[in-house]
Amino acid sequence: MKFSLCIDSMYPSQDSKKKLEEIKKAGFHYIEFWDWRDKNLKLIENSDLKVTNFSGNRITSLTLDSTERVINEVKESIKVAKTIKCNQIMLLSDVLQSDGSVKINPISREKKTKVLINNLKALVKLAKKEGIFLMIEPLNTFKDHKNYFLNHFQETLQFVQLLNSEYLKILYDVYHMQIMDGNIVESLKENHQSIGYIHLANVPYRCEPWIGELDCKFILKELSKVYSGIVGFEFFVKESNFTYEELYRWIHSIDF
Repeated sequence: MKFSLCIDSMYPSQDSKKKLEEIKKAGFHYIEFWDWRDKNLKLIENSDLKVTNFSGNRITSLTLDSTERVINEVKESIKVAKTIKCNQIMLLSDVLQSDGSVKINPISREKKTKVLINNLKALVKLAKKEGIFLMIEPLNTFKDHKNYFLNHFQETLQFVQLLNSEYLKILYDVYHMQIMDGNIVESLKENHQSIGYIHLANVPYRCEPWIGELDCKFILKELSKVYSGIVGFEFFVKESNFTYEELYRWIHSIDF
């Protein structure tokens, strides 16, 4: 497995240049982020760190917007992905507001499902043409993302299996799915072929993997038996003395 750090969640107020330098100095080679529009892409390109993932749709909804609008935004994101040599982007089912929630609307779940499927079909076709892989992420609605459409793993899995394309897989976030569904290890191992990316943060604080109710070392060790892709550390720092070096040591203390 390879390990990537989310530069948006970790020390969000830290100077970007300093952050990238410290991440590289700690021994990491990969980073990810959310919206590309607020990033200094030249700085990232020159950092000698490879981008493994970023958000492909932040302003259009897969459950509400027309295929034309969705495609236009994702096309922009694909251009960015190719510029920074990233071969995959993340998809969200809905547009998140500043507090993480999704704005309530009167459209039925049945209609949203039809719109989602149509948009995913078009996106898979685009992804295949462009050679870019799509990772769609279910999020929790209990704590962080109220009213988000794709809030369970099995439901998301059904959509991915329906599309049946190597260009569409699931971004499985351990934090979100522990809150919604539990059964983390078995879900990962039994469905690893439909999972293209992993996010890791501990529960309940969405923080460092060694703080919380989950044995993240055990999860990663079991995961490594079936998965050789990227694990992205997308957490918010809780410890006042946290360093990137500490995270690096923690990863390399696991007996894979």
